[in-house]
Amino acid sequence: MAQVDGFMPEERFAEWLRKLRIGVGEPSFQVLSQLTGGVRRGRLVPKSTVHKAFTGTSLPSLDDALSIAQACVLHGKGDQARLAAVRSECRQQWERAKSSRSYSRINRRPAERAAAVPAPPATDAAGSEAYRRSPAEHEFLTKYKEFVAADLDTMELFGVTLRRPEFRYPMSTSYISLSVERGRRGATDFVADNRLTSRHIDRGPAREAAGDDSSQAQDTLRVEQAINRVPRTLIRGDAGTGKTTLEKWLAVGAARKDLPEPFGPEWTDTTPFFLPLRHFAERELPSSPEEFLECTAGALADAAPDGLVRKELEAGRALMLIDGVDELPAARRGYVRRWLREWTSLYPDCRYVITSRQAAVDESWLADLDFRSFELAPMSQQDQNQFIAYWHSTMRSTTRDPEEITRLHLYEDALLRSLAERRELRRLAGNPLMCALLCALHWDRDMQLPDGRLKLFEAALEMLLVRRDQQRNVVTQGPRLLSGVQEMLLRRLAYWMLRNDLTEVSFRQFADRVGAYLDEIAPQTAREAALGSGPQRYDAEQVADQLLERTGLLKRPAVDRVSFVHRTFQEYLAAAQLLNDGDLEFLVGQAHEDQWQDVVVMVAGRARDSEGNQLVRSLLERADKEEEHRLRLTVLAVDCVSSAASAGVSLDRGLRREVGRRAERLIPPQDHHHAAALASLGEVVLDLLPGPRAGLEPHETQAVLHTARLVGGASAIRVLAGYAECADPMTEHQLTGMWPEFDRTEFARCVLSKLPWAGPLSLGRFDSEPHLLEHVDKIAGLKELWVTGRAADYAVIGRLTALRSLHLLHPGPGLPGLELPPKLRTLVIKGPVRHDALLALGVREFQELSFYERGCPDCGRTAWQLMARWPDRARRQVRRLSLYAGPADIDPGELTDRFPRLETLTLHVRGRHADADLTRWRAGLRTSGPAIDLELPKFWR
Repeated sequence: MAQVDGFMPEERFAEWLRKLRIGVGEPSFQVLSQLTGGVRRGRLVPKSTVHKAFTGTSLPSLDDALSIAQACVLHGKGDQARLAAVRSECRQQWERAKSSRSYSRINRRPAERAAAVPAPPATDAAGSEAYRRSPAEHEFLTKYKEFVAADLDTMELFGVTLRRPEFRYPMSTSYISLSVERGRRGATDFVADNRLTSRHIDRGPAREAAGDDSSQAQDTLRVEQAINRVPRTLIRGDAGTGKTTLEKWLAVGAARKDLPEPFGPEWTDTTPFFLPLRHFAERELPSSPEEFLECTAGALADAAPDGLVRKELEAGRALMLIDGVDELPAARRGYVRRWLREWTSLYPDCRYVITSRQAAVDESWLADLDFRSFELAPMSQQDQNQFIAYWHSTMRSTTRDPEEITRLHLYEDALLRSLAERRELRRLAGNPLMCALLCALHWDRDMQLPDGRLKLFEAALEMLLVRRDQQRNVVTQGPRLLSGVQEMLLRRLAYWMLRNDLTEVSFRQFADRVGAYLDEIAPQTAREAALGSGPQRYDAEQVADQLLERTGLLKRPAVDRVSFVHRTFQEYLAAAQLLNDGDLEFLVGQAHEDQWQDVVVMVAGRARDSEGNQLVRSLLERADKEEEHRLRLTVLAVDCVSSAASAGVSLDRGLRREVGRRAERLIPPQDHHHAAALASLGEVVLDLLPGPRAGLEPHETQAVLHTARLVGGASAIRVLAGYAECADPMTEHQLTGMWPEFDRTEFARCVLSKLPWAGPLSLGRFDSEPHLLEHVDKIAGLKELWVTGRAADYAVIGRLTALRSLHLLHPGPGLPGLELPPKLRTLVIKGPVRHDALLALGVREFQELSFYERGCPDCGRTAWQLMARWPDRARRQVRRLSLYAGPADIDPGELTDRFPRLETLTLHVRGRHADADLTRWRAGLRTSGPAIDLELPKFWR
């Protein structure tokens, strides 16, 4: 087959399309698909077809090509002259590609087809042909990946780990996917997840054409989808959001070559290297490739063949997982950035995933190194339900007691009910750490949960330091530390580590600090009394060992290293010690530093009334003096007022009013953190939010909507309804995602029904609210609906009078109650359906039909066979048809008889067919009627 400049013709056409798209700001495929419906002589081109056109997977039809090209011009606000020029150039480019090759692969000569089948690669899929691993290298990498998978495939599930500390909980089976939000500068094309979503748009058209990417939306997608889209990713998230767990999960999946879709061989064929930056707080970062191996699997480093790691890096086979930029002192983060610049410059083809707390680095921190930034989003109710179910399932795996298993089932059901009924509880369980804390305390306290975040930590400390050994009847070997002494030692250690920018220490440092703290209890008789040890003496190392083994708050992240089980516990204990030492003035001086901000908020909730007033007043005074930090300090003051109120700390009324006035200056909020601070003030903030016609930037609109979402309730619905009336696709997507968090009927009636519905509503298989489908008839104007998973009754779909497109994915064979709306023109069903249900569908005048299943489960007949019994009016307008069938199943003459207006036929078939059969079938198709484009996406396997 002829190539042009090394490209196949359809790839050359795709290259022309890509340049056109880049010139108008790279709109997403979904946006272009939507815009194709509005071009002259255009019709809606499916997103899958748009994707194939831009990736060179297949050459689109001329009509589709023209529609896609014109959609790009429309997105860039081009005039009629520009449209005409692009149409002309598009036609020339398409005809050149078409004349260079016959589009359908079945038109190739046998020799060409044989040449087109790729030969087995000489190396791994991700590798370079210039680097072929030797047998010794293959053998070592096999051992290395087995070690990585075994070493990192474990996670601590708070509460469960306390019960069976010796038990390893495999992360590969317990990992729960979370969502991310794209930063305003971190855009990539949206990939829809299978939760409740709408559609996605990258940026507003006007700003897109101007090349201004500061206004990008903070859209939500699954974290795996975000990472898979680009080779370099910065993942930012607050404490407890699962950043380290994500990095370990990627390492284990790459080591075992079993990362799930959408990850391809460019990820699964890599060699993972996991570098927790906290290990480098007091030493230099790796300066040679071999040090990456030592960091991940030190025990194997000496056995590695010479130069192996460097070869993996040079071949682009390395997956660099660098965890916890925030766990290094702020002064060293610039050094980390320079270090990353060197490594990405030396080895640009490798995959890089970096994590950090949001406050430590902003979204543009690595933008000039081509990193895309994403922020881990709060867990949805669906995520929380899934996490709670897994937590209790894992707890049940630790016991064989039937009564205990039954009790855990009851506790799980009770907690899920509480979560559904109590909005404040859902907000509290917004990340995996807090969700696990809720589960553990709900179990430990017989379904009685404390109110508020700080009270949760207080109860957790009591559970870990007092009740744990008492309830388990543990007989302590060695020194018996009284609970008050344990907490005192841990508080001092936490505060010392925080002041010294440490997240882990050597065991020797740890034991020395414990000894110094015990000496402060002197004389020795007082120490013995505190330890409850009688006349026997114990040294600091024994006490340090006891703290490690018995408190449940410390762990050994590596040999001879000690850290808190989670940094949030370290901050909570440090806040207590800071108050005990009376260091409020020092705290206010550090408040602008990211590693101190959570401590500031915790201190506000633990303080006495006078201390709380002093803290908030000092923050405001400092904000007045320092313009550079004014915004951050003001937000902190608002957070402190909220934290104090939830903990019962009484602040002066005048001070609260002053903070409220300052909060008004945060409007409109600029990001989700500002939104959360404003929402903490309650419903009063809703009256201050600007309306939809206030001329907000897109990111400000997203933050305003998020503020209303966090406040919740009927008043918030009224605010959101105002934005629905003039929503763009970006706003439509965000509003749709809020549905499960409000009253279902009211939100559908007041908000969703006012949306313009330029794209689909998707109800996902894993949705935490299975009854959302019951309410879709409250949504006036809905034109496209996707439903994934089985529903008890589909009758509501028949009442959607504006619906034109329906996608049922894995719906179950019976389709109970389904009646097709009168305006329906597109029907897609993926999954087996009984023959009676399929026959009953032939009641509308369809334009597009897709059936992704081999045959009916009850009789084995195919959709092609059963559609022959449909009335003519259901088939005669069909222009696009997609079936699981092969040439042997379809007679060309019958095809054009049944579907006289058919333009595109897609056959999803498995295996190969004889060349002669294919040629004869194609010839019959040509002579039987009008030209039909044939697509065989799964033909050549």
